[in-house]
Amino acid sequence: MEKKPPRPEHEIDIEADRLERLFDVNEVADRCKVSPKSLHRWAREGRIPAVKFGRLWRFRKSAIDEWINRRMAS
Repeated sequence: MEKKPPRPEHEIDIEADRLERLFDVNEVADRCKVSPKSLHRWAREGRIPAVKFGRLWRFRKSAIDEWINRRMAS
């Protein structure tokens, strides 16, 4: 039986029946071409969909994709 490699730490199961990729601040900042500092501010202000775990902000892939698509359409 083939052994699967361990999952990266940045992937978190948010529901037992549905797995969704969560991005960290640096990944979304790179993708949006903004600074992590700006992204932190946007998350605090509710300008971008984000979830806070303790002191860390995380971003659902589907929510970020939708947010980017809406901004591109406007």
